[in-house]
Amino acid sequence: MLERARCTLSSLSRLKVSTVAVLALAACSSSPHGNGDGSALADLGVHDGSVLPADGALPPDGGTLADEYPGDVGLSGDPRVVWLEDFELASVTAILARYDDKKNPGGMTLVADKPARSGGASSLRLTAGGTNSATDFFKKLPDHDELFVRWYVKYQASVPWHHTGVWFGGYDPATLYPNPQAGLKPNGDDRFSIAIEPVYGIGSAAARFDTYDYWMQMHSYEDMPSGAGAYYGNGLIHRNDFTLDEGSWVCIEVHAVVNPDATSGAGAVLEVWKNDQLMRSFTDAGPLGYWIKDKFCPMGSDGSECTDYPAPANTVLDLQVRSTTSLHLNYFWPQNYVTDASTGDVQLDDMVVATSRVGCLR
Repeated sequence: MLERARCTLSSLSRLKVSTVAVLALAACSSSPHGNGDGSALADLGVHDGSVLPADGALPPDGGTLADEYPGDVGLSGDPRVVWLEDFELASVTAILARYDDKKNPGGMTLVADKPARSGGASSLRLTAGGTNSATDFFKKLPDHDELFVRWYVKYQASVPWHHTGVWFGGYDPATLYPNPQAGLKPNGDDRFSIAIEPVYGIGSAAARFDTYDYWMQMHSYEDMPSGAGAYYGNGLIHRNDFTLDEGSWVCIEVHAVVNPDATSGAGAVLEVWKNDQLMRSFTDAGPLGYWIKDKFCPMGSDGSECTDYPAPANTVLDLQVRSTTSLHLNYFWPQNYVTDASTGDVQLDDMVVATSRVGCLR
């Protein structure tokens, strides 16, 4: 079975406000939560270039979808929503019927536990490991060049996570199933992926999130990359406070804008929030940083994977994820993938993919 490739690097555009950006959700014409084929979705002008506060907190005027829909009540009907999953249908079977691909439905359970401020009553628990390493569901989305993905997640403590989190990105041609191609660098005309999942300190109380991105400008962990297996997901955040907070609900949001010009990374954006605090914001203008093999360390990185190998911060992250404008953001893939004899549980809830900033629940 193919190892789940945890890549997630896509160009992201400037947000008007800062809130935990997470999850790309898919649009489904038959879904009560979707909005048809996505043709009515449009950029409503939220990217006005306003400056975010230094601490990443929301500006006083709000401006997120969460501000407009407290508890997310009524949010599914907003035309800016591409896909919404609140796990409020009557059964796991009914929920999975909305997705194009799924693995190990028996490892999924609806539970009466939800994030504070949620307007729903349940979340979905995904169990993986032992005889069933992969528990996941996949949704093909309409093509977009910019998306905001927000989700809530609660991790069980002290689990040897492998790939457990949310992935989204693009395939050309679009597919109805995940095809991560672990270890292989994308060409730029085929695929890219953006992911947030446990990457550092796994299995300990200090476990941290990071990206696990695959894209055409990614770097290898090998000094002289050669053959299959030379490229695995790149980490880009490297903050010691980007913790899993095991046993507690965490709000994550990711904002991605793919490069408009297929010949360079100009205009691309990648932004990540945790609990409405901005963790990183990458554009073609910065921040400056340096590469340590498959890790890009922006200025201010305090993770030991960066600080143990200091170098001059003299380059920017190349966010070129595509070499052709026929490659778009078009899939959403939450997963729990544990390759261990023991099992691990993760809970997901209130997942939204939208064309405007979502923000954490109000």
